[in-house]
Amino acid sequence: MGFKGDVDRFVLKAKFRSDLLVRKVVLDVTSELVKLSPVDTGMFRANWFVGASLPTDTSQIPDKTGASSIARAASMAAMLKAGGTTWIVNNLAYAIPLEYGHSKQAPAGMVRITVTRWQPIVDQAARDLND
Repeated sequence: MGFKGDVDRFVLKAKFRSDLLVRKVVLDVTSELVKLSPVDTGMFRANWFVGASLPTDTSQIPDKTGASSIARAASMAAMLKAGGTTWIVNNLAYAIPLEYGHSKQAPAGMVRITVTRWQPIVDQAARDLND
């Protein structure tokens, strides 16, 4: 195929790896948010949603472990592509009060902590993909 074929293969591989990195980062960030979320009934952990457009969903099924929320995030992340906007949201009315210290289980919030860890999460995801 020659030089053009080599370049085309390189571009396809780079796009594929970029998509994988986005998916891994989104899943890792969502997993961290879920794990940092305070647990009483499990409703808050059950209500983390991921989407390429702003999710408006809520769940009425508790998820104390966060396993269902993380599995749902993995399913949604699998469809994401690099270069787009990705939303990670919790639409419960008490999400903002919880983020700002309403819970003794998470007095420093979840999102604020995860934002400070953004670069290490991305760096680790990139290393994981290179292994």
